[in-house]
Amino acid sequence: MRGLLQLSFLAVGFPFLGLCNWNVKVPKDIYVWEGTCVQIPCSFKINNGAQTLDDFLLYHNAVYDNSTRQFQGTILFYLHDSTGNSRIKFLGHQKKEDCSLLIRRVQMSDSGTLGLRMIAREDKWMSEVRLNVTATVPQPHFQLPHQLQELQPVTVTCFLNYFCSEYPVSLHWFLDGQEVSPDQVKNLVYKSPQKISTESQFTFNPSWTHHGKELACCVWDSENRQLSEKIVQLDVRHTPKVTIGAIHPLEVKEGKSVTLKCLVQSSNPEIQGGFLWFKDEVNQLYLDENLILSNVHWQQTGNYQCAAMNEIGQGKSEAVHLQVLYSPKLSKVQPSEFIVLENNTVELYCTTKAYPPPTNYTWYRDEKQILGETNEKLKFQKVNRQQTGQYTCLAENSEGWGEVSEKSRLDVQYPPARVLVTIISQTPIQEGDSVTLACSYEKSHPPVNSYLWRSPRSKKVNSNIFNISKVSWNTEPITCWACNIKCSPSTPLNLDVQYAPRDVKIIPVTPKSAIRSGDHVQLQCDFGSSHPKNVNYSWTLNGKHFHEGKYLNWNSISPEDSGLYTCIVTNSIGRSHSQGWDLNILYPPRHLQVSINPSDMVMEKTSVVLTCEADANPAIDLYTWFDWRGQKINYYGQKLTLWPVMTYQSGAYWCQGTNKLGTGQSLPAMLTVYSSPMTNQLHPQRSFPFLLQTAQRPLAKELHWDLECAWLSSSWPCWSSNMSDAGRRSENRISRSGPVDRPPSLSGTRG
Repeated sequence: MRGLLQLSFLAVGFPFLGLCNWNVKVPKDIYVWEGTCVQIPCSFKINNGAQTLDDFLLYHNAVYDNSTRQFQGTILFYLHDSTGNSRIKFLGHQKKEDCSLLIRRVQMSDSGTLGLRMIAREDKWMSEVRLNVTATVPQPHFQLPHQLQELQPVTVTCFLNYFCSEYPVSLHWFLDGQEVSPDQVKNLVYKSPQKISTESQFTFNPSWTHHGKELACCVWDSENRQLSEKIVQLDVRHTPKVTIGAIHPLEVKEGKSVTLKCLVQSSNPEIQGGFLWFKDEVNQLYLDENLILSNVHWQQTGNYQCAAMNEIGQGKSEAVHLQVLYSPKLSKVQPSEFIVLENNTVELYCTTKAYPPPTNYTWYRDEKQILGETNEKLKFQKVNRQQTGQYTCLAENSEGWGEVSEKSRLDVQYPPARVLVTIISQTPIQEGDSVTLACSYEKSHPPVNSYLWRSPRSKKVNSNIFNISKVSWNTEPITCWACNIKCSPSTPLNLDVQYAPRDVKIIPVTPKSAIRSGDHVQLQCDFGSSHPKNVNYSWTLNGKHFHEGKYLNWNSISPEDSGLYTCIVTNSIGRSHSQGWDLNILYPPRHLQVSINPSDMVMEKTSVVLTCEADANPAIDLYTWFDWRGQKINYYGQKLTLWPVMTYQSGAYWCQGTNKLGTGQSLPAMLTVYSSPMTNQLHPQRSFPFLLQTAQRPLAKELHWDLECAWLSSSWPCWSSNMSDAGRRSENRISRSGPVDRPPSLSGTRG
């Protein structure tokens, strides 16, 4: 059959038919089979300015008559004749440059040349298409690569130079009789003037098993009926495929013989050279087809492979396991050396080379059998120091007993036991003494290599001796740790340090608040700690021994009991003092008296200071002065100053002192003021100025007295008129007892 891909389209025409104005594209050849349809793609372009196809005719085997300059033949279709051939349908469009046709129910008689006659205005054109109709469906065509090689992707194309929308066909692939997966297939359709084709592309990775297998491409109609097929036999180039001829699994007793044969399953191209043998991926340098192992030993157990070469490469067989049956070999106890702390869990394993695996074990410690232990694992849940020793094992399987294993040492270590702290210096120990301690132990494995004192976080030292240069009274119990791989503490040792009483203090038992004169008072001597506890108590007052005993008692305390008291507590080690305790007794003013300075007898016009002296706790906060008549003087300071003092101021003066507890009063004190030699008379209505002042501040006020005196045998009265700051006049009567000089210039009447 002619090649279906050889499609061409008419590009030339007759010059007298307007060759230069037409550009028409149609297939040159179309292949169909009887009973189907034919779809003729056609396009045109007119270069004379006309955009519309005026007329279209389809001729069958038309012949051009040069005399009439017309085509002669059977007209199958006429565009403007609707009663024409119903099998033919114009698919194109006069104004869209499309002149495609459809011919239904194709017959064998339709074979021949089809002429497509096109007319536009005065221009005409004729294109020819050769229609080839066959009685049967043609076979599809294959496009295969030049060579197929295993595991290299390849795409195979199957195509049929046919397409008709009213009679569609599809292409299906079968490899070795099995339809391929749709995921590996790509279907294409071409329906242009350049190419009419239905195609299918199959992409796959050929393996050596595809070599010699059939690949089929089948043409199916729309009802999945097979119309035709094309079959090719695949020629896949691949490396040699070999296997080992043996029974799986292959077992042989040690000392017997075994033969392995390398069998070739397939090779394309043929094998070149000899064979190679491998054991556990290592080349054994055997080049023969057969591998003969005589008198096999246990180390020949392994995975065996054979290989062969061709020009593609090397092919290697799957591994075949050769198992040699043998009694236990190379037994060992694992770990080979085990150092463990006492009371930990220990597991020893008896490892060996044996096939089949051992079914029985015997364990030895220091060459003595450990009864009851027949397993691969020897376990001590809590190992003890007595289990230290050299361990061996012996394994047995169905092929017999092995040899006793190599020795493994189990070293059970334990921390120091019964650690003890002892005092090696003089006892008993007193505060401030130098103390030497020693740390000892009974057993240790490995030996002790360092010590810790007082705290497990302290720095390790090499010596077991510990010195305390000056021990304190409150030293905590001492602990030492003896260390090897682990540290063990001793029982804490109390140094029992003796010391004098500490924190001695005075406690007021009653009253709890301020102490007043007359109260019942009790003081207690107390301390914080003492070792030894047997103590004596004593008291001092202002540094002098005062009392023996723990308590001080006053039924009615007086100010004379005030002072600085100290409590002393004594034991056999020493004595300790409390802080001084000031016994502060509160009482109202007492022992008041008026002192006169410079003397109680003074010359007039001099200065006299009267002081109210008293004993009080707390101090007096208010003083009150009274004159010889018992009248209060309007002044409240401790010191009363008369300046310049006059004779009429002679008389008895007394004072009162007041604090928060009460008031005390002095006895009168007599002040005698003598006249000066120059004073011989008293001038009536004469002003005598004098100034009152205190020790704290002077009174910046001048008092003017107008005196009017009457002479009596025992007294003379004087009335004083005082002009106050506000201009008001006040009067005071002053009486005097005893003989006095006549005051000078007294005004008024004598009384």
